[in-house]
Amino acid sequence: MKFHDHISCSGLWKAPERDLSSVLLDLNENQFLHKFLAGFIASELKPQDLFAYPNYQPLLNELSQYCKVSTDSLLLTNGADQAIDLVIRSVFSPGDRVVVPSPVFSFYYQMLEVNGVVPVIVGFEKQAEKFVLPTEAVLQSLQTSHGLILCNPNNPLGVRIDPEQLKVLVEACVRQDKPMIVDECYFEYLQQSCLDTFGAVRQLFVIRSFSKYFGLAGLRLGYVVTRPESVRELLKVRGPWDVNHVAVKAALFCLQNQQALQQAHDNLAQIKSEIVEVCRANSIVVYESDTNFLLLQDECDGRLANAFAQANIRVSNCSQYPHSFGLLNNLLRVAVPSSSDLKTFLMAILRGSCSAACLSDVKLEHWIAQRPAL
Repeated sequence: MKFHDHISCSGLWKAPERDLSSVLLDLNENQFLHKFLAGFIASELKPQDLFAYPNYQPLLNELSQYCKVSTDSLLLTNGADQAIDLVIRSVFSPGDRVVVPSPVFSFYYQMLEVNGVVPVIVGFEKQAEKFVLPTEAVLQSLQTSHGLILCNPNNPLGVRIDPEQLKVLVEACVRQDKPMIVDECYFEYLQQSCLDTFGAVRQLFVIRSFSKYFGLAGLRLGYVVTRPESVRELLKVRGPWDVNHVAVKAALFCLQNQQALQQAHDNLAQIKSEIVEVCRANSIVVYESDTNFLLLQDECDGRLANAFAQANIRVSNCSQYPHSFGLLNNLLRVAVPSSSDLKTFLMAILRGSCSAACLSDVKLEHWIAQRPAL
């Protein structure tokens, strides 16, 4: 028996096994919805949700209002990961070349590789502690390629694409009739979407997720927004019941209770601002982002990473991130912690900072206590 050559030659993208008793800040999960989701479990779940096959139409109806598109422009998927897989498999062929401004969510590289599609890597540039998309380099590479993949806001960099840049890139794909995937899994933190302007463009495939803002990472629910004729083709590839019924009900609950979600997001934004202030007050370089995570600059000796490890806080060390061209050396990606974990997090920040050497644990506790209450 023989597997396809491009599968046999590809690497393996393996999800990490984690100690769930840790403070989990490594995978950008939403830490602010414990009470909200507990309410969903208590009031909405029934045994039938486990033994019955799912019905998707109620969620599609609600989602069409949320996205301001028709229901036949939507495809539900088993997480954004399946959306990535389906679109890449359906619109690109083995041997095609696809422009990927990088670094980007590493699962894209995996899916391109296992489908025999060649990524044309165009690196982001760093300008004064800010990451910038080199639009001209992307346009030049697109001329000899078969499509484009963008992540907006970007993961792992956390930065948005300037709307004018995005407009230029979409229009280039339309002129050249080349597919364009725009990953908007962090859309709710940005509140800017290419759908607002380019929703009718048939070359456009927008991928979104319920994992981040809506806090449903464990239920695996994503979706694709594209033209109805493209959705019909993608439905031929997706299984009939790939999205489970509990995920559907949870997503409906989220969409119908957006005021409570906004309150949680406001709390997140306040804590995020506080963390930025503490880091800068203690000589830790922090890159602001349009997401629920931050990038923190560690020292070469890894003192900040060690401080997080000692506090049982899981963070993501981005130094070995693929196709990052050194942009992420000694950078730690951390999700914004919940209020209940904030003190532990800030104590680790202070212990890992340059100023920690002259502060005892008692002084650290006192320093934290003097911070304004959140």
